[in-house]
Amino acid sequence: MKRSISILLFLFFSIIANAQPTYILSNNGGITTEFMRSIFATIVLCIICGFILSLVRIILNDQLKRKMLEKGVPGEVIASMLPRKNELTIAVKWFTILMAISIGLLIISFTSPLGIHSIIIMTVCVALGFWGFYLWAKRLKD
Repeated sequence: MKRSISILLFLFFSIIANAQPTYILSNNGGITTEFMRSIFATIVLCIICGFILSLVRIILNDQLKRKMLEKGVPGEVIASMLPRKNELTIAVKWFTILMAISIGLLIISFTSPLGIHSIIIMTVCVALGFWGFYLWAKRLKD
């Protein structure tokens, strides 16, 4: 609940901080453009922060597991206390998807195609990202 209130306040204050004259929505898209930029920046920030937090959690859980093993705690207790490998899989999945999207955007910015070509480039890059994740998960399973 606190997170959603914070996000809404952030969006509200970013619109207020726009020290420009007041626009009428029907005549000029200034407020709409600024609002969309704020939403996009907030979503990207949330995705990046969530990814970083999940990586930190994975690293700290691994360090805790190693220290518990050094102290001689039974393996069953460690397995019941720490989360499964699911978090690592989720983090790697988001990493591959975000990298594929960034590579797609990089290709689009260098080639500057118009219209449907941009969508095709992004679709192919995201599909290759999912395929790379699938190959990694398949190798991990074996």
